[in-house]
Amino acid sequence: MQTITKNEFIQFLIDEKALRFGDFTLKSGLKSPFFINLGDICSGGALRFVGQAFAQKIKSDFGGAEVLFGPPYKGISLSSAAAIAYADLFDATVYTCYNRKEAKTHGEAGMFVGHLPQPGERIIVIDDVLTTGGTKVEAIELLEKTFGVTVSGVLVTVDRRTKGTDAGLGNYPLSALVTLPDIIAFLKERNDISYKLMQNFWEGNK
Repeated sequence: MQTITKNEFIQFLIDEKALRFGDFTLKSGLKSPFFINLGDICSGGALRFVGQAFAQKIKSDFGGAEVLFGPPYKGISLSSAAAIAYADLFDATVYTCYNRKEAKTHGEAGMFVGHLPQPGERIIVIDDVLTTGGTKVEAIELLEKTFGVTVSGVLVTVDRRTKGTDAGLGNYPLSALVTLPDIIAFLKERNDISYKLMQNFWEGNK
């Protein structure tokens, strides 16, 4: 298939109603006039599209990735969709792994499900959005402390940081399918006045 463009992905978010405008409070505590909810991506076709977009970005930005770690909960379905699409598009295997919120005490037990990362493997954290990076840092620290590995980077659908805000990931590379400036430009080009709300947020205006 052809590479999924940024504009195609933004239109997809709008069509799936995963991008909404209103009055929202983010996990970081920030007030926002919009919300991006990848939990609304819940049909087989929609997950296939997201998976393909992720797989193409993994190939271009993190070539040689071997493990996709999805933090609970949205990262679980996103990393799974990406791994399936990667196999379909590139005839190559990437493994998935995720952690439970609480350790399981019966059956296979433990906190982790899927492929357990090994030292030397190229591991990418896959998640929905990034605002401050806190959740991603927690995932990185958990992986590195538990398995003695080094995470290679973070990939999200939307980098929703405000202008000039550090990702909070230190030296870990960050990649995103789209950024707020991408969405602002898309909306502005289509004469959608919602771009002003997003631009004010991005610029840090109240």
